[in-house]
Amino acid sequence: MADYSGDALFLVIYLSLVLKVHAAWYSVEPQPTSVLLGGRVTIFCAFDGIGKNDAVHWFGPPNLHFISEGTSVSEKYPRVFVSGQGNSGDHTGVYNLNIRDVRMEDEGVYRCSTFLLKEPRDVKLTVIVPPPRPPSIIGDRSPREEGGSLHLTCRSEGGRPLPSVAWYNGTRRYSHLTSTGVVANDNLLNVVEQTLDVPYLARWDNGANFSCVADQGLPDLLPPQTTSILFKVLYAPTVFVPRDYFKVREGASANLTCVVYGNPIPEVTWRKTSTSGAQRRGKDIRGQSNVIQPVSRLDAGTYQCKADNGIQPVDTAIIKLDVLYPPSIRPTFDEKVNVLYDNEEEFFLECKADGNPTPRVRWRRKNTDLYFNNPLRFSRLDYQTEGTYECVADSSIFPEDVKDAVIDVIGKPDIRGDPETAHATQGSSVTLLCEVTSDPSPGSIIWYWRSVDGQEIELTKGSIDGLTVRQKTTDSYTESLLILDHVSSGSSGDYICKAINMFGSDTREYRVIVSGPPVIMIAIVTGVLVVSILLTLVAVIFIIRRRDVICGNRGHVKEFKESQPTHLNIEPCDVELDNVHAECTTKPIPPPRPDKDPYAIGISYPRLAVRAPEYSTADRRKQADCKHPSPHRHRHKRPHHRNDHVGRVERDYQAQRWQIVSKTKDLQSYGDVFVGDGNIDIPDRRDF
Repeated sequence: MADYSGDALFLVIYLSLVLKVHAAWYSVEPQPTSVLLGGRVTIFCAFDGIGKNDAVHWFGPPNLHFISEGTSVSEKYPRVFVSGQGNSGDHTGVYNLNIRDVRMEDEGVYRCSTFLLKEPRDVKLTVIVPPPRPPSIIGDRSPREEGGSLHLTCRSEGGRPLPSVAWYNGTRRYSHLTSTGVVANDNLLNVVEQTLDVPYLARWDNGANFSCVADQGLPDLLPPQTTSILFKVLYAPTVFVPRDYFKVREGASANLTCVVYGNPIPEVTWRKTSTSGAQRRGKDIRGQSNVIQPVSRLDAGTYQCKADNGIQPVDTAIIKLDVLYPPSIRPTFDEKVNVLYDNEEEFFLECKADGNPTPRVRWRRKNTDLYFNNPLRFSRLDYQTEGTYECVADSSIFPEDVKDAVIDVIGKPDIRGDPETAHATQGSSVTLLCEVTSDPSPGSIIWYWRSVDGQEIELTKGSIDGLTVRQKTTDSYTESLLILDHVSSGSSGDYICKAINMFGSDTREYRVIVSGPPVIMIAIVTGVLVVSILLTLVAVIFIIRRRDVICGNRGHVKEFKESQPTHLNIEPCDVELDNVHAECTTKPIPPPRPDKDPYAIGISYPRLAVRAPEYSTADRRKQADCKHPSPHRHRHKRPHHRNDHVGRVERDYQAQRWQIVSKTKDLQSYGDVFVGDGNIDIPDRRDF
């Protein structure tokens, strides 16, 4: 027994060593495989470690029936063959199982094995049956209005394995869906359904691609089947304005545009909502665009773009069109305005102008830079107000517009100046100037004299000795000069100038006070009669030297020519009217006249009266020989009256003279109204 036991143990050890030496293993291990019904499939299998006499077997459904040994296939499997190469020399081999025209009975478990393989591997072949048709979408697919709900069902019938069903919006999958699972219909076909429930449809869902996808989970073998719909959501219009304000110049073009959204496509209408200007449609209106060309100032205003597609509410947008145009003055005043002189009521002219931007409206005196506010107001109207005024409307981007208005002041005469007093000495001359502004011109200018005791007479020809009245008329004024020669104490009194026209009259008074000859002149006359010839010669030498010093012209002595008494003109010196110093040798220069001052409204011109200084005969001779710079030196000349020596001496030692004038006058420019002398025939009043 012991010998048999040892032999058995030896045999086991020997067989284990042999089997270990001759064991086989998979170089390519079979894998589970899926195949479409009617398709072709290969199950791969390869070994290492098999001998040339080792057989490889395939077993399959049903119940792992024998299919092949080596490359020999049982006649029961005509659509099956084994491909590959047995490598008996190196104990390796490839034995791939191929099935053509796969049928449902081909599905099952397959095994590739050999005797020397310790653990053969079983793999499953799955036959895939696709659904007979793509999934269907069940439900109302008609368009919905915004805010509504949507219920759709995706249904997939048949297929093996049964596909899964999912809903997509474009590429986005809905995760929260209602699924009815697997159901059976009358034909005993497996059916799967899934419902899409959208409780609120937004306008953004319009045009959404809702897709029902049936997927069997084998993308490499069978792609998912899909059914899609493009869903329409109806929503009210929305208007968007890219630019809601346009500013253009008149004559240019304007393109008013509004962008409209809505489903269905809205109809766009335009209308002008502002009341200013006329409603005018552009030449080119293309739905969302309103083109106005050329733009007129009447086109300025607010425009409404309205969109309506039958779904409420409609939507509108506002666009404002601002048209720039130059200033234009309205005809709110006449070109010529007649106003009454010295009217107590306030007078004004208002100027109105159109323009965009709004122009600045002012008044100015024509040909000046003097501006007045609008309306142009006058609290008191006089003849200085009369003239041409311009209404000026200007803006920052356009040239100004100008319209003239002539203010014509009519009424009673206006005599310039206030009452004045003149002091004169006996034998001197007095000139009184009466300046009259009037429209119409004065019919007459009358002079009156009122004595110190109150006696008043009209100055006519012959009423006063040495009386001369001269008059000059221009388009703007009338001047009357009253000249009194050889005044005496009886000439003192008030002289009144009165101007008359159809509207009334105006007066001005001049008070003349005549005093006796000054003591110095009597002394000079007496001295001349009693001084000897020697003293006279000394005096002449002294006078000649003094003249050279004064005139700056030594060595050129001019012969003194005795002339007739003349009006002595004095230049301005800062003195009071009744307090004139003897050394003052100039004449007051009056304010400019006759032209109207375009800058003065309601300004009067006081008359200046200045007493002429006292001169000796020698002083007058110096002045006669000197080149006096005054252009008025020989302004008024009167003829000599050589009656006797005494009278001549009086004239040689004449007292001061008085003039009341507004400016130096050229008497040659005045017409004689009447002229008086010692024996004057005074014309009656109708000669004025």
